[in-house]
Amino acid sequence: MVSPRLALVAMMARRLALRPGRAPRSVRRWLWGSLAATCVGAAAVFLGSTHLAWVGVVAVASMAALVGVALRFFPTAMAVSVVGIALSCASLMTVLGVTSGFEAEVVRSVAKFNGHVLLTEYGLDFDEYDAVSTRLLADPRIIAASPFAYSMVAVVRVTEPGEDNDGPVVVIGKGVDPQRAGDLEGFATAFAGGDLDALRPGGTLVTPGLVLGDALARELGVSVGDRVRVVVPAEITGAAGELSNAPRHAEFELTDLVHTGVSELDRNLALMHLTAGQALFFGEGRVTGIELQLTDPRDARPVAEDIEAILNDPGVPRFRTSTWEETNASLLIALRQVRIAVVIILGLMSVVASSSLVASLLLIVRRKRHDIGVMMAVGSSRGLVFWVFESIGLVAGLAGAALGLGLGGLYCLVIQAYEYPLVGEVYPVDHMPVELGVADALVPALVGIGLCALASGPVALRASKVRLLSALGR
Repeated sequence: MVSPRLALVAMMARRLALRPGRAPRSVRRWLWGSLAATCVGAAAVFLGSTHLAWVGVVAVASMAALVGVALRFFPTAMAVSVVGIALSCASLMTVLGVTSGFEAEVVRSVAKFNGHVLLTEYGLDFDEYDAVSTRLLADPRIIAASPFAYSMVAVVRVTEPGEDNDGPVVVIGKGVDPQRAGDLEGFATAFAGGDLDALRPGGTLVTPGLVLGDALARELGVSVGDRVRVVVPAEITGAAGELSNAPRHAEFELTDLVHTGVSELDRNLALMHLTAGQALFFGEGRVTGIELQLTDPRDARPVAEDIEAILNDPGVPRFRTSTWEETNASLLIALRQVRIAVVIILGLMSVVASSSLVASLLLIVRRKRHDIGVMMAVGSSRGLVFWVFESIGLVAGLAGAALGLGLGGLYCLVIQAYEYPLVGEVYPVDHMPVELGVADALVPALVGIGLCALASGPVALRASKVRLLSALGR
């Protein structure tokens, strides 16, 4: 049951903060018109329109709708503060969703082809990979274990005599087992043809298949069905630059293209069957390592430690592990630093918006001095008056946070549906991703409400010190 004191505070705060009576007809027309325009623009984007103008319609119309809602329920001075708080909350929420989306998209895309944990063996004799993979899959936290062979290679299009050639491109050559790699979530969907049989092994009458990143294929000027030569550079022993092995090469047929969503991989990835990679890279049946995909990427470090404890004999380390966070440390650090910087900068908008609330509350105190005097005359304490005006700040903060969450949620949905394209040479992914977590929504809302509560405190304290006789005498 609500206490009489709390009910009185809520009633007085509502009377002082909200607009008395209905809003003017012009405000109501503004509100309904902007809401209709927002719905039309959002529907166009969600239905697949790629015209940027529709995104602009949603942005402008939704802000106009925000202003209309604030003017519909609050006096003009208070509406300005509510709009500022809502815009700062929506901006911060949208940016947090986009930065979280960048990190999540990079993790997902990298995990398709590199897994969450990488297991390698000291030395050059990792030939028991099949038994190790089967053993590791017994752990319920591991959903896929894919052995791979790795080498830097030069890829060049095979041309007819007299035909121009743009020259070789040095990229990452990787041999995988299609059956094992197919268990990696999203691996098969990255293939344009959707068929892992494109990674076919070589035979006496069959040319081995090669799958290139789509950006790499464009750079080489090749398409599915073309012949491509893959060259493994000569190895140097380190003794006076002496070559230990001559360059090895093989011809492949380009059987498919992959689009990972990570521009770095799409420009530098050449996939082949594991047996073809072993024969070309090493000349023997060993692998570079095993890629492990987990049910939860956050378990990467504990899983890696458990794997080392299981596979290594006491005092004799044979295997080592690395996690996706370690292999992508520079990119993740850059993303998180950008996230922190943007949060600090946009957080200043909340400070400015809450500061404007001070002016609105001072105006209310000045206009409602008689009401304050009446409250004191009927027995209200100074503490009650303080909480009435503190509640007005909280009402403004709650209203602004609620409107900001709605506006930010709409913007995140529009960005997600539109998939705004990004320049692959600049950004790690090819479109603007969004992944909104609970914290990404709650943090801006709580910051806005908290700043409003702090900003309204000094004004509420001043209202509680208004003298009874001077207030009633006006």
